[in-house]
This record gives sequence, C-alpha cells and structure tokens, in this order.
Amino acid sequence: MTLAIAVATADGIVVAADSRTTGQLPDAPRRVISDFTHKVFATSGSAVATYGYAFLLQRNIAGHMAEFTREIVERGGVGPEALATALGTFFGERLESHFAVGNDPRPAEGDTVLGFLVGGYENGIGALYEVALPSSEVQRLADTTTGGAAWRGQTDVVARLIKGIDLDCAIRTADDEIRNQLMTLMPTFAKVEYVVPFNSMNLQDGIDFAVLAIRTTIDVQRLTHGTAGAPGSWPGVGGPIEIATVLPTGGVNWVQQTQLQGERGAGVAELG
Repeated sequence: MTLAIAVATADGIVVAADSRTTGQLPDAPRRVISDFTHKVFATSGSAVATYGYAFLLQRNIAGHMAEFTREIVERGGVGPEALATALGTFFGERLESHFAVGNDPRPAEGDTVLGFLVGGYENGIGALYEVALPSSEVQRLADTTTGGAAWRGQTDVVARLIKGIDLDCAIRTADDEIRNQLMTLMPTFAKVEYVVPFNSMNLQDGIDFAVLAIRTTIDVQRLTHGTAGAPGSWPGVGGPIEIATVLPTGGVNWVQQTQLQGERGAGVAELG
C-alpha cells in the first residue's frame, strides 16, 4: 500500500510518498516485501508519485517508469498535462496486458487500481494532475495560483486528521439506516474540517504538510490494530519518505531520496 501526497503552493510544488511495499501469497499472511520502493520520480521537469498496484507484468512500477522516462526524453520532453496524458496511455496499455495474462482480475467499473499524481510547470504556472487507471482519466486537481493538495492511497489517517472524520470508512462499515443518516450529515462534517491555507504556504510549509501526513499515517498504523469496525488492518505505509519539489525556475529538486547503501545496522533505513 501507499500514501502519496502532492501539494501546490505559491512558491512551488511538493510531491512525496512513503517507500513500503507489502504482498501476500495465497493462504499466507500479508508481509512487508520492501521498505525501499521508489514511488516518487523525476520525469521531463515534473515530479510524479505513484499509488495503487506495486507491480505490473511481474515488474515493479519503477522499472516501467524508467522505460517511460526514456520514451519521453526521446520525444524532447513534455509539460505536466501532456505528461499525465502520456502516463495514462503508457501504463494503460501495460495494465491491459497485465489483466490479459491473468495477473490480476479486472476491477469494477470506475475503480482505480493504479494512479499517478503529477506536478510541474507550464507557461509559468505550476499545476497538479491525477491519472487514474484503468480509465486513463486525467484530472487537474490544483495549481500554484490558488494552492491545494491531494492525498491518495491509504488516506484514512489523513482524512481523520484534516477532515475530522474518515467518512468512507464510516459509510463502508455502517448498515443502511446509519449510512443514510451519515449522508444527511455531510454539511455538518464539512464544518469540522481544518482550514489549511495552501494558497499562502511557502514551499517549506508544503514539505512540512506532506511529511506530517505521511509520518502520522506511518506512526498511527504502527501503533494501532486498525479500527473497532475493521480490526487487524496491516501497516501498509512505512519506510523512508521520499520528497521532491518543482520550482518555477524549472526542474525537479530532491529534498529526500533513498540512496543505495552498503552494510548498515539491522532495521536502519537511512536517507541519502
């Protein structure tokens, strides 16, 4: 699982994610496969974070992203919106092949099993886009003129922290009568959401927000056993947090990125 965050501030864009991959064999418990999975990438002057499936056609997403980036470089580079569209085409084709050979069942209509958050600048304005697969739909989420943020993956902790309630969880675990009551209370729930001034944040504030969301999720998952309505949840967010920024002057700058290392202490996952 994953928690990916993208923040648009007036000073620039922040894209961040955790580094954990979990997996499960048939009739076996879920386990951590790696805490060194790259989920944030620099491509054509934009920063990209992935969430959802960790593998396609028996290869991790980072391997596919390397091929995608090479194709984009050969095309001479593109802006963030065109990059998001190209991601949808490239990974949409591979996802179809993934389903065709039986690696995973095709999801229900409208469900997203693989997605990307894309942040970059074009014509002096930074924008955040989302690519949802298998639909390959591209949506503009926010830009640097108004500010905004998006979080995808295991978002229950962030929802409780910012919005005051994980409404998706509440609706999912309620019976029909309670579910209908919850829906009528939507205007009330909106009043308890924290007002986050993304439009006036500087870049460091945006970084701090991303770290707050991901680190709090990691710690809550580590220290709890899920909710009373859905006990036994697995800590799917973990490992080092990778963070990239995109500035109006162009290019991706790494704030934190894991590096290859030699021998180190057991359980230690330093950032380079």
